[in-house]
Amino acid sequence: MAEYGFGIVPCSLCIFERYVMMAIIAMSLGVVVSGVDHKAGTTIIYLFALGGVILTGYHVGVEQKWWAMPQSCVGNVNLTSSDPAEMLQSLQEQMKNQKVARCDQINWYIFGIPASWWTIGAFLFATLVIGWREWTHPKK
Repeated sequence: MAEYGFGIVPCSLCIFERYVMMAIIAMSLGVVVSGVDHKAGTTIIYLFALGGVILTGYHVGVEQKWWAMPQSCVGNVNLTSSDPAEMLQSLQEQMKNQKVARCDQINWYIFGIPASWWTIGAFLFATLVIGWREWTHPKK
């Protein structure tokens, strides 16, 4: 929604978080519709949600400058010339045309809170609810 509705360019970590969310939603629908062993399916969904907490926690740490951002957050550069002047011109042109958000800069706030904090909250909530539900109310 942020990217297509508001024109906010996501960073590479945001895109990875998006894939984890899509996997959780798809697997949740699959477990509900298919009627497979719910315990195994729920365990897999739980592990993806826990992975989302870890990934988003890393992202929050990058934004807060607690650790360095990964190389994937800088962008792709294609230098084809050995001439320094041509390389500089090529790099400037690529930077103008490339839509890459840096992972260490907060580019979207929702009600004054960075979107990455909302995302970690959603993953943490899912992890806690799934864990509480499945392991405190075992199925017979």
